[in-house]
Amino acid sequence: MLALFLLAAVALVGRHAIRLLLGGGKLSVPGLGIQSAILIGAIALATQKPAIGIAGVFVAAGVLAGWGRLGRPTGSPIPPAAVPPEAAQIAGQPDRPGIGGIVVVLLTSALVLGALRMRGEIVVAMVVLAIIFIPLERLFALRPRQILRRGWRTDVVHYLINGAALKVGIIAAVVVVGTVLRAFVPVSFRTAIAASPSWAQIVAALAITTVGGYAGHRAAHEVPLLWRFHRVHHSIRELDWLAANHLHPLDQIFVRSAAVLPVYALGFGRLSLGAFVVLTTLQAIFVHANVRLTFGPLRWLIATPQFHHWHHAREPEAYNSNYAGEFPAVDALFGTLYLPAQRWPAQYGIDEHEPAGYLRQLVWPLRAA
Repeated sequence: MLALFLLAAVALVGRHAIRLLLGGGKLSVPGLGIQSAILIGAIALATQKPAIGIAGVFVAAGVLAGWGRLGRPTGSPIPPAAVPPEAAQIAGQPDRPGIGGIVVVLLTSALVLGALRMRGEIVVAMVVLAIIFIPLERLFALRPRQILRRGWRTDVVHYLINGAALKVGIIAAVVVVGTVLRAFVPVSFRTAIAASPSWAQIVAALAITTVGGYAGHRAAHEVPLLWRFHRVHHSIRELDWLAANHLHPLDQIFVRSAAVLPVYALGFGRLSLGAFVVLTTLQAIFVHANVRLTFGPLRWLIATPQFHHWHHAREPEAYNSNYAGEFPAVDALFGTLYLPAQRWPAQYGIDEHEPAGYLRQLVWPLRAA
């Protein structure tokens, strides 16, 4: 099985290398998925056979670096500066959800009930976050802003519902998709990984989830169907800690699943998954915060508000950049890093205007042309 994996990896890397040399310098979404899977497999292999695994990581990273230097991403299917007139017309029309929209509304209603059942835990977490980030944004404000800004009620609803939706969605993805993926991983390999030292599992799992999360996030920008859901998050025009939760639950489930499923399929323990959930939850809120903190040279090592604000920038030079959730080095590897030293974006969002209210925003991707 190991020999077959290595042969398949060498064949795929070789094929992409040949295309690269022949001038095919654009990494497509399928190519991104294949190369990311090879890199993830090499990271997992390094926990059992360090020499072979580390060599595989260097080879896969080298190919990815080549793609990143010679070809830029294909970009969002609807770039912020080039919105079709019909899209603008749809944004101004009254909401008339079809059958699909009604189904989504019903599912969301069920999620609301689930969120209300867990309201104690969710409300306490939100109060703690508010106690931390509201003073932080007042002391180190990037832009002066009222605490109760426009749209804050809708974002509170996003926070309450999306947290419950994510739990349900991830469990469903693990049970259905994760079980299928585990069938392709030898039991002996999964057992060996589960028996590895905790520190090795955590380090490898964080590396794997970072690569998987990058691939899922970038796919959400480049695949038209996924972008229709992901643009709910990019429609926000005022970034702060609460805006981190302004997103479509299906989009959140997809991106998080892309990070979690490889870890589950490869046999990593619950401790590794727990570390990922804690890190990504806090990091996502922090990088959206309205704070003027650059962290000096550390901004090249960990994702900061400046790094992620450029991902939301409504400025052409920053389009298709900074997809990584935790470590900018991943964007540097894939050739999508954009991080000016002393500048911040002047504006955020996309040209389209999303409808007001949580339910309308939930149905918006189903109505868009």
